[in-house]
Amino acid sequence: MRVSRTLFPALLIVAGLPAFSQAVVGAPTASASATASAKIYQPISIAKASDLNFGAMIATPTAGTVRLDPAGVRTASGGAVLASAAGVSAASFDVAGEPNTSFAVGLPGSIQITSGANSMTVDSFTTGASAYLLDSAGASGLSVGANLSVAANQPAGLYSGSFSVTVAYN
Repeated sequence: MRVSRTLFPALLIVAGLPAFSQAVVGAPTASASATASAKIYQPISIAKASDLNFGAMIATPTAGTVRLDPAGVRTASGGAVLASAAGVSAASFDVAGEPNTSFAVGLPGSIQITSGANSMTVDSFTTGASAYLLDSAGASGLSVGANLSVAANQPAGLYSGSFSVTVAYN
């Protein structure tokens, strides 16, 4: 194909123009409105209703474990022998907050309960639930169980210690 010499310089001039756009003067504009909003939740709270109580047991020359599930059912394994069940209970808590809202629970890894210079380990804390939801009134009950490690020939005494349970909105 042959290009005429008279058209070729004109093509170069058009091709060399910068590419840009300008608003057309007098063109109509458009706008839209949106609403900003926020919801403030009431603070979540937790209160102890009852303590974790493993009840009485008898130590033997063999170490053992006492398991107290969140429903308050107590079992023993190894050398731990269950005695009186008086006062046995899982810990229970009342949680309050925003109705119909889910929350997370934080449990300790382990704690020590003591009687004088002697101690035992409480661990494997559990609620037995995988999800938590406040009801339509903004309330929920929470039960906590755990394992108690009883050493071989654990010295007699009344052992106690404290632990914390935390709750937070998801």
